[in-house]
Amino acid sequence: MEFEFNSSEWKEYLRIIEQLYTFVMCSMDSYMIPHDYGEGRVLSMIEMHTLGMIAEKPGICITDVAKMWNRTLGAASKNVNKLQKKGYIEKKKLPGNNKNIHLYPTREGQYLAELHKKYDKEENKKTLQELMGRHSKEELSDFKAVLESLIELQKRAL
Repeated sequence: MEFEFNSSEWKEYLRIIEQLYTFVMCSMDSYMIPHDYGEGRVLSMIEMHTLGMIAEKPGICITDVAKMWNRTLGAASKNVNKLQKKGYIEKKKLPGNNKNIHLYPTREGQYLAELHKKYDKEENKKTLQELMGRHSKEELSDFKAVLESLIELQKRAL
């Protein structure tokens, strides 16, 4: 189904799309900036969330990480290797299977993943309180529906 927009509607929708692009770019920048998640442990958000994934599902493979992040195997491997060099994860092969490498958090990695969970919980709470102070539940529900559609469209385009 094709929609017809008048000129002012078209300009308004284009402005919304541009705002969305700005949000995405700011989010990408934020993901690349190293953060201190507690006690001087500094990681990018990508590294931290990868560690969190591994801590939540010990024994997952790099291919699982790549699928969950919708990234190439090379990009996932790069993040995993950084975490291993920092001492936060271990790679292990299971007996009888030399092909798959399984990922496990170290004690330090598990501790950091737990610190991050607390950090995320507090940050998400602040964000949600800010949004609820500015928007109604209906607006947030509508936004969620639109966001789900945008994610679906973006995944289809990949």
